[in-house]
Amino acid sequence: TQLALSELAESVGKLVVAQRRRERWLNVNSFGAYLLFTVVLGGAFLTLYRSRAKDLVHGRNAAVSERDTARSRAGTLEAQLAARDQGSERAFAYYQLLQGGKRVEAVTRYGELDPAGLTPTEREVFAQGHKKAREELVDAGYLGGLDAAKVGDHTKAIAELKKALAYEEEGPRAAQMRYYLGVALVKTGEAEKARRELELALAGRVEQTGAVDARYWLASALEAMGELDLARTEYDRFASAQPQHPLSVGARRKAMTLAHKTAPTN
Repeated sequence: TQLALSELAESVGKLVVAQRRRERWLNVNSFGAYLLFTVVLGGAFLTLYRSRAKDLVHGRNAAVSERDTARSRAGTLEAQLAARDQGSERAFAYYQLLQGGKRVEAVTRYGELDPAGLTPTEREVFAQGHKKAREELVDAGYLGGLDAAKVGDHTKAIAELKKALAYEEEGPRAAQMRYYLGVALVKTGEAEKARRELELALAGRVEQTGAVDARYWLASALEAMGELDLARTEYDRFASAQPQHPLSVGARRKAMTLAHKTAPTN
């Protein structure tokens, strides 16, 4: 009986040891499974978090970009609105110049207008007003110069004609103004300036508009400058082209006198 009990106790002990080992193994497996589950679950959450965070970052960047675009657009619109307001103010100020008859300022400030900021009607009205103001300034200077020249006030004639030419430098009327300006300059002793104006007048075909003595005055300017050969040539051309003109006889005499002066001497 004692032996049986010893064997039974030994068997029970072995069974207990085996059971403890089994429990430890189960605990180890359970802990490993728990760790594995935790790692898998953590990885899943990490993946989900990264995906969600990426979407949030993308959304944030998109929102920031849209905000910056909106700010830029708002700034552009504000600048356009300010420019439009300034353009409207300039347009109204220019309209007041036209209505007030301030022709010089209207012509001078016409270039300050921005055509892109004007309506088609405003552009047309201002263009017509600018053209009319220029024409009135030219007319005033032209007529003022002629009136001054008729009474012998050549200094005033020169000033008025220069004002007119500042607004109309080319064309038949400009050629006529240059003719009268050249004559006045000859009579005031400014031969070089007179030559330039008279040559431009002749190039503008002023003789065909009635100023047939333009070449005579050019010859006078050349003579005053000491260009005797050229002066003689122009006197001859004038006298040949206008034999019935009152100045033709004087032109022939001057040509003969200059011919003697320029003739070679032995």
